[in-house]
Amino acid sequence: MDTKIITDDEGFRQLQEDWERLEQQDPDSTYYSTFQYNYAWWQVYKKVGDKKLFVICIYRDNRVVGIAPLMIRHLEKKGMSYDVLCFLGKGDYLTFISEKTNESSELKVYKAIFAAIEDHKDAWDKCELTHLSNGTQLLYYLFRHDKYNPQVGYLTSCPVLKLGGFDSFQHFAQEGVYPRARKTNEKFRKEVNYKLKVYYGDDNKELYQRVSEVHKLEKEYLRTQKGRMERRSIFDDCHNEEFFKRYFEGNKQVVTFILEDEAGEIIIYRICYLHRGTLYGWNTGYSPKYSYFHSLSDVLMLEMIQYIFEHGIGHQIDYGAGSYPWKFKWTDQFKVNYSFTMWNLSKNKVKIIRFMARVRKAIHTVRRKGYAH
Repeated sequence: MDTKIITDDEGFRQLQEDWERLEQQDPDSTYYSTFQYNYAWWQVYKKVGDKKLFVICIYRDNRVVGIAPLMIRHLEKKGMSYDVLCFLGKGDYLTFISEKTNESSELKVYKAIFAAIEDHKDAWDKCELTHLSNGTQLLYYLFRHDKYNPQVGYLTSCPVLKLGGFDSFQHFAQEGVYPRARKTNEKFRKEVNYKLKVYYGDDNKELYQRVSEVHKLEKEYLRTQKGRMERRSIFDDCHNEEFFKRYFEGNKQVVTFILEDEAGEIIIYRICYLHRGTLYGWNTGYSPKYSYFHSLSDVLMLEMIQYIFEHGIGHQIDYGAGSYPWKFKWTDQFKVNYSFTMWNLSKNKVKIIRFMARVRKAIHTVRRKGYAH
């Protein structure tokens, strides 16, 4: 096997055909693994200036058989600066993609990728791969490796609602919906004559502006009325805004579900990525005008599920990272995500960083014990 590391935009762009071939045949690939998503993300966030491409490509007989979509990010934290080798983009599921022939061949691809990572230790101080889902070959490779296994740890859970076991929406409404959701839906419909609107990509040219305004209003409401000062809106960031607008444009895999009142104003919305029959929940927001109604998300979720059955657009809803109670009211199924963290201890700088981290942890522990007494 041969290895090539892509560090420039043109080389990245030229990978499109091979990347898309691999993503289509790799069952571990998710929406966040696609060339479309990663290339669009890079075109925006490379402008921040603290990132460098580091896409590892594995070749067998001059054919690309594996891609590790990585970058090197420079971080400054607590007086220390270091370079982190990590995944491109952001998402709830991140992985490498490879050609599927047999398990042995695939593991050889991962072995070659990590050999390239180890061979380029001069380029990074810390290797941090997050959102590695259970059941994927990448996580399996890390678990079975004597050196890498201890560096793997639990990160979060991602609840998933599987609709394939139901014949119809009526079947789901009878057996798959928890009772309170049905009552909530009926109550809200009596109070508000709402309509469900569904948009694909930027079918509605004003869509992005409308949902971003609602999300910002929700943020201000939570900060000023509820004291939730930690609340932020992803739409406040100029780079996020550029990426989202770029990604909405002509992309039929971006599906936005909206409940509108009689005046045509947004009550609540949810934006999803549709990939291989799975709707990946990405962002949601509600109008403070309807904050008095505490289960708006249940109303929208039920309408979404009915639409999915009637239009046959998918077989499951992925609620994304986070073990929040409201998600588990809809499902008892979930995926588990892990993270892999490996420090480059061949560098003296890293040894100092790790030593200082241990010192800070020890001081924090002593202080906590002091407060306890």
